[in-house]
Amino acid sequence: MKIFGIVMKIVAALAAIAGIAFVVVKYGDQIVAWFKKTFGDLFYCECECECDCDGECDCCEEAPVEEAAEEVPAEEGEVVAAEADFEG
Repeated sequence: MKIFGIVMKIVAALAAIAGIAFVVVKYGDQIVAWFKKTFGDLFYCECECECDCDGECDCCEEAPVEEAAEEVPAEEGEVVAAEADFEG
């Protein structure tokens, strides 16, 4: 009878783990959306700088400027790939 009790405890633990896994797989997207909606402001700063202002400062009003890549002219007979060649 003692072995039966141990086996039943193991089966109950496995059933609980399977139930939790089912809930996470079935409703995971909704749980994440709720968590972001509820607690999103605590963990996310809207500004892109590396300060700890939580989006309440004016330090990041200017967007970072991307430098243009230097264009090197192709030599005669050399094949150059265009941006359109990489679009899928």
